[in-house]
Order: sequence, then C-alpha cells, then structure tokens
Amino acid sequence: MTAPRPMGPDTRLDPDFAADVLGDLYRYQRKRLWLAWLLWGTLGLLGAHRFYLDRPGTGLLMLFTGGGGMVWWVVDAFLLPSMVREQVREQARREAEGLPPAELGFMPALDPEVLSRPPEWVSEWVEADVVRRRLRLFGDVAVLGFSGIAVAVLAKEGGVWEAVFAVLLLAAFASSGDALGRRAGTPVLGTLLRWSHRLRLFYHFNRPGSPPALLLRSFTATLTAPFQPRARTEVRLYLQLGAFFTMLFILIDFGGVLLSLATGGGMPAMVELMETWFSGAVMNFVVIYAFAAPIGAVITFHLLVSRTHRIPRILSGLTAGVLLTALIVV
Repeated sequence: MTAPRPMGPDTRLDPDFAADVLGDLYRYQRKRLWLAWLLWGTLGLLGAHRFYLDRPGTGLLMLFTGGGGMVWWVVDAFLLPSMVREQVREQARREAEGLPPAELGFMPALDPEVLSRPPEWVSEWVEADVVRRRLRLFGDVAVLGFSGIAVAVLAKEGGVWEAVFAVLLLAAFASSGDALGRRAGTPVLGTLLRWSHRLRLFYHFNRPGSPPALLLRSFTATLTAPFQPRARTEVRLYLQLGAFFTMLFILIDFGGVLLSLATGGGMPAMVELMETWFSGAVMNFVVIYAFAAPIGAVITFHLLVSRTHRIPRILSGLTAGVLLTALIVV
C-alpha cells in the first residue's frame, strides 16, 4: 500500500508516484542483443525488434508492410547490432548527465519533490467555480460515452473485438493509481502499468486539454506531430499502446493459422486466413489508436486533479458500462 502524501486544503492530486514507481520508471534499461535477435528471428517481419528498441514509428511501418516485403527485415539483420549499441550508448550518456531515461525523454531529471506537488496547470482547476468544474465533468463523460459507443459499433461492424478488450484494459489501468508492486513482473500487466504511469507523467507536465480537443486528440496530435515536440511525444505514447495490443492479438491469432494447417485446411485456406488476420490487425490498431487517446487523457486528467481515485474509477466503470451496453443494444 502506498503511503499517502501530505496534501494541503486546495490540493487536487493523488498520483501515487511512490518511490518504487519512480524507481521503476527511471531505470536506465539497456536493451539486450540476444533478445533483439530473438525478436528479429521470430516476429521481425512485424517489426517486433524495432518496437523493442523504442522505434515505434519504423516498427509500425514494418508491421503493416510485412517487414517491407521481407527486404527491410533482411537489411535489419545487418543493422541490429548497431541499433542495440546506439540504444545502450544513449542510455549511458543520459545516466551520466543526469537526464531521464530515453523512454522518459519528455521529462526533466527525476525530482520526487516536484512530482509530490500538483501540476502547475491544476491551480486553474482548483480555482475554478463549481459550475465550470461540473461542465468539464459533463464534457468528459460525453467524450467517454461517445468513445465507448464508437468502439462498440466498429467492433460489431468490423469484427474488431480485440479493440474492445484493449479499451476495457486501458480504462482500468488508466484509473489505477496503485504502485507497480508485484504486477510489474508479469509481461502484459507490467507493460500496461508502466505505460499508464508514463502517460500520467506526461500529462503532469502537459495539460490534457478541453473535452472537444481530447475527442479529436488522436487526429490533431498526428497532424501536428511533425511540428510540435509535445505532440510527437503524445503520439509516440499512443503508438506504443496501439502497437503493443496489435502485437499481442497477432500472436494470439497466429494460433488460428497454425490450427488451419494442423486440421488440413491447406495453403488456400491459410492464405485466406492470413489476409483476414492482416486486415483485422490494421483495423484493430486504428480503432485502438483513435480512441485510446481521448479515453486515456480524460481519465488521467481526473486522476491528477482529484484527491482520491473515486472519480477516475467511476469514469473508468462508466466507459466499460457504455461500451458493453452498446455491444448489446446496437
């Protein structure tokens, strides 16, 4: 259990940036060449090794081009050692200079004292009148409701049920302020927990924005990313989330391909299954990326401005309830 931090009468912050959370996030992790080779050899055509080396943009291109028609995949066999060395050198440089790890490049050096205080932009929220706060809450509820309904409709129309699972997990983890604890050791849960804390750190120093802006966040951030460092960082965070879930579902669906071969479906059946699998992966990524940003930003906003986790968890439950209800009704 995380010990509560001292809070003044006007404080609206309970981020649970405990020592173990910060220590885990601010580790200068060096990538392992053997693991990069393993990912290249098994899932390299999907860009898994590039995602591992914190290159989500090029990893995404490999994912949706089959490793550049295998050509890019082969070229990466020669580039892989240098990419790993580059990552290791960069982490060593950052550690020596007192900079945050590469994964937290958008953050200043670790300062628990700063993180124990509310974000600077929260003072405006604290000083706002009750009517303004309620309007903001209603607007955020509308964003979550629209996002939940949209995901449900797209899931039923496009068959992207994996996106439903991803959004439900996102809502649950975004509202959790608990320390990483033992769950950080599990591959899937640990990755999601660290990602949710990185997202919270990002919004600690960058105000999430108004409800209408959050609803369109995925599109506006993508358009402005080439010109604004803040937008690039935000896009990178959500690209990582979308790619993580897409990879996870691809691995699960790969069992269907193997089953088709094992049951004598033959090559034509396998090719058809692969085409369906690929189009589903693309659609899943688009849906997750489009609606992860508004949902994650809304819930994180209330996590940062609330004394407790009650409102963020209510909003998380509301998102799940709207999504599941829409699946039944629509």
